[in-house]
Amino acid sequence: MDDNKRLGIFIIGTALIILIAAAIFMFIFNKRQNEGNQATTTPLEIVNPDALREKTLGQENKVDYVFDPTVEANRALNSEDLRKMALSFAERFGSYSNQANYGNISDLKVFMTPAMQDWADDYVVQLKKQNNGNTDYYGITTVAISGVVNNFDDTAGQAEILVSTQRKEVVGSAEAKVFNQDVLINFEKIKGEWKTKSAAWQK
Repeated sequence: MDDNKRLGIFIIGTALIILIAAAIFMFIFNKRQNEGNQATTTPLEIVNPDALREKTLGQENKVDYVFDPTVEANRALNSEDLRKMALSFAERFGSYSNQANYGNISDLKVFMTPAMQDWADDYVVQLKKQNNGNTDYYGITTVAISGVVNNFDDTAGQAEILVSTQRKEVVGSAEAKVFNQDVLINFEKIKGEWKTKSAAWQK
């Protein structure tokens, strides 16, 4: 029995010595391997993105844009600017109701020439007469779809733009009527500002 114990202790001790020796060998081997890699590896260079951008593009190609409200306010409108104005005007001009007292048309007078302002006043009077005593709701809404610049003469201060719209007309409780209709808008430049000279719905 004692011989068996001594044999077991001998085997266990031998195994422990082998494991410790293997661990020491692996530690020394890995350490030398890492030292070799560090000696042959070049450290990574930290790149400054701004410096790289300047080096690539060059200082002579660098352009800084600073928004200047004064410059933008004094910028002359081009045909595309006026086309967008026509789209917006057509939508507001073509949307009104008797319950709102046709206020949309009156609100647009600030964008009209003096002659068209007088026409707008008469137009609202006519619309009110047509619905005089009629308690049923009447309203029409307009959505501008596209616009085509037929004429744009900045020197002469004249422009003509045709706007295509889709309109929805509602009378009382009846089903809404949806239809497409163009409106021809003429502009006139007065004291450096473009004003709506006329707006005629096409049949």
